[in-house]
Amino acid sequence: MPKIKDIDWKGTAYTVLPIISPGLTFFCATQIAGTKGFMRVVFISLGIASAVLAPFLARLASSRERRNAAMEMEAVISAVADEMGTLAVSQDDTTHELGVIENRLVTCAAEHGGSKAGAAFYALDDERRLVRVAKHLRDNAPRQFENRDLINLLNAIDNEGIVYIKDNDKTDGNLSIRLADGNRSAIVAPVFSGTVAQGVLIIDAPDPGKLTRKLVRESYVRAVARLLGTAHAMGKSSGARKPSVPRQPEGEGSGQGTPTTGRND
Repeated sequence: MPKIKDIDWKGTAYTVLPIISPGLTFFCATQIAGTKGFMRVVFISLGIASAVLAPFLARLASSRERRNAAMEMEAVISAVADEMGTLAVSQDDTTHELGVIENRLVTCAAEHGGSKAGAAFYALDDERRLVRVAKHLRDNAPRQFENRDLINLLNAIDNEGIVYIKDNDKTDGNLSIRLADGNRSAIVAPVFSGTVAQGVLIIDAPDPGKLTRKLVRESYVRAVARLLGTAHAMGKSSGARKPSVPRQPEGEGSGQGTPTTGRND
């Protein structure tokens, strides 16, 4: 149950008022004939106001969504723009810059999913294993996936579509994946560079139904996944590092990368 202070009242008004306005207009119209004087004026005024309110708020809501979407994309671009510029002119080892880019993109993906969401990027190695390269708020996420989870994720990558998992405990035999024990909702986004698969981005959250297409835009997740794929492919083509030797941040959300073996000891 959300706390009152955590409720987005403005967003709720944008959503609810256009829905109830037609009913309010109809109600006022039915009351006008049976009332006189001041109350008649009230019902007429209220009916007119509610009739105008619905399209006005619907337009405001649409503008608000577009503005929010633009701000979210600006955050992603700004998160990687400086490092991309450094990569373009650098003559040195680009491992650090690529690590920063991947960590920042994973952080953006997690934060878009909400305050309790976490994320991790798993890269495909030469043997089609998925090895963790970057993470945010998921220190205990698997270093690599094996057995059934690996097969399911490879199938998701081959299918190329972004998968939204409303509840990991109720998938009816469909894909179920989590980065932390007990996490109920998740998003699985294949990561590509062009047409070449690079890995998979996984976002998860503790509560069911918290990572839906309505709450976490598919276009946003796809953009982050594409940028991840591009950054990772750049590293592979330049020989900066191999996908079987992933980097991990030195602190959550720090954007700093250090090499790890990518395996559980």
